[in-house]
Amino acid sequence: MQEKAANGEYENEEQIVIDLTRLLVYYEGETEDIYAIKGYDSICDTQVLYHKLEATVYKQLEKINKNFKNKKIDEKNYSKPLTVKHLFKKYASKFAKKGCKFTSEDPKILTVFQWYKYKKLDTIDYESLQMYLDLIKETIAAGDERVYEYILNWIAWMIQNPRKKSRATIVLQGRQGIGKNRFTDVISELTSRYSCSNITNIDEFTGRFNSVVENKMFTVLNEMMNYNDSKKGVATVMKSIISDLTIKINEKNQPRRTAENVMNIIYVTNADMPVQLDTDDRRHLVCACKTVHQVTEEHKEDVDYFNELSQSYTQEFYENLMTFFLERDISQFNPTLIPMTEAKKQLINVSRSPVDDVIMEHYEQFKQGIPISLVNSFKPSNWLLKTYKNAMVHKCEEQRIYVNGIRTRVYVLNKDQQSYYDKMMNEEDTETSNANYQKYKKTVQDDGLIEQVVQETKDE
Repeated sequence: MQEKAANGEYENEEQIVIDLTRLLVYYEGETEDIYAIKGYDSICDTQVLYHKLEATVYKQLEKINKNFKNKKIDEKNYSKPLTVKHLFKKYASKFAKKGCKFTSEDPKILTVFQWYKYKKLDTIDYESLQMYLDLIKETIAAGDERVYEYILNWIAWMIQNPRKKSRATIVLQGRQGIGKNRFTDVISELTSRYSCSNITNIDEFTGRFNSVVENKMFTVLNEMMNYNDSKKGVATVMKSIISDLTIKINEKNQPRRTAENVMNIIYVTNADMPVQLDTDDRRHLVCACKTVHQVTEEHKEDVDYFNELSQSYTQEFYENLMTFFLERDISQFNPTLIPMTEAKKQLINVSRSPVDDVIMEHYEQFKQGIPISLVNSFKPSNWLLKTYKNAMVHKCEEQRIYVNGIRTRVYVLNKDQQSYYDKMMNEEDTETSNANYQKYKKTVQDDGLIEQVVQETKDE
């Protein structure tokens, strides 16, 4: 635009304003107006938005003089040249937007999403996709058909719904060099204009300068550094990133702004326990990736496999894969209905709280009703009673039943919690629970709980 103005290619103000509206807009922010200038990212081959301060925008506009094609020579030589800044202020309403969204059909909303890099084809060449689909099924999903179908549906759901969040993340656990990043690199390329292929520090989400994740619909976390060296801290922070519909963006020398959070996340790790999960977790699909091929000294022949896989990632491959995901039927798919895997069970088991341990050790009693006084006697010594009780009431309902003729307050595990614990109980847990239940029944039959229940009744 600066070059066109310098060459006198504009005939009037209207032509300049039309060009300028294609490049510059502003909208109301939390504390001040936010200015957005369109630019070109040569690496991603796409238009991008650069947010600028008002003073910075004005400096750029002052560099472009109004220089019309039919302007008289004496005017050019003797009148003080006006800049495009003058036109911007004069026609300010033409540059105003109501806000900024990832996608919107409202012409008064600044829309970021301009479709994908790869086009949709009329037909799909499945042969060109076979190596990649095999990688997903055999390595990523470890041959589990439920996990394989979920992963394909999850990707298709994201591609078909670019503004929506799945509110579920995929965790890939496995040894180095087996193809986890070969899998995620393809998804990053499919969404290359709106993806971030390698986040290694959670500060890039929540730190002082986190604009790298703005307007990103797909993000890969690679061995992300722990938040305050705490896996529970990572889970807590990630919970909001996975679920929240907005994200606060901090950019150097820019006003703080709120953006849509459209991120869908895959977490790639070699760690045995990358994140701490709650018993009732509904946000993570945990995949224990299988070592089918691996580049090591012992498996040098697998180098040929990965070379062939990489060479298959052609323009034709990506266009066929884009078509495959755009046409996949996901009408019955719910991203939050996540298959329970053995890998997830193991993560939850090592993340179990003392309250989980108490419930699982006395599971049969909690399902039928267990005296609160008895539950209180199981309290860990390093817990406050009020903290322990608060944790219990979040999982159980208080009821009153008769035990040996005495009205007794009991905890009954909530039905929704039972569905989670049913999945978590392994053979050893079941044996312990059954043994404790038989012991409890015998104690009740022998009136061994009478004294305890009477004391509880007096306390009330």
